[in-house]
Amino acid sequence: MDLRERVAKAMGTGSSYAVAERFSVTDSWVRKIWIRARTLGSVAPLRRGGNRARKVDPEGEQLIRLWLGEQADLTIDELRERYLMERQVAVSEPAMRRTVKRMGLSRKKRRSLRRSARASGSSPNATRT
Repeated sequence: MDLRERVAKAMGTGSSYAVAERFSVTDSWVRKIWIRARTLGSVAPLRRGGNRARKVDPEGEQLIRLWLGEQADLTIDELRERYLMERQVAVSEPAMRRTVKRMGLSRKKRRSLRRSARASGSSPNATRT
């Protein structure tokens, strides 16, 4: 028998402290199980959260691919703004980053300028031999 069910059956046999000690659990957990048994008639664990629909659906991903194909240097914030204007759906920065990553696209910027002479080789403190 499950521990939850044994604790629920022990309701009325003593205080929550005594029952908690008998089953090596906390008294607050015992009280929670008793309350759940009285109110719900079951001590089964409640469902966990999750399974929320993504804000960027497959159609939205196609739009993002199209935008990045046209203008590869769009920032995450620019993608969010465009998505809001086009789809009327606000997407958080982390959600947009996860979407772009899930799509296998990189947002790493590439320098368009040449490196400076100092940056390309030596430091100002280096001595030449």
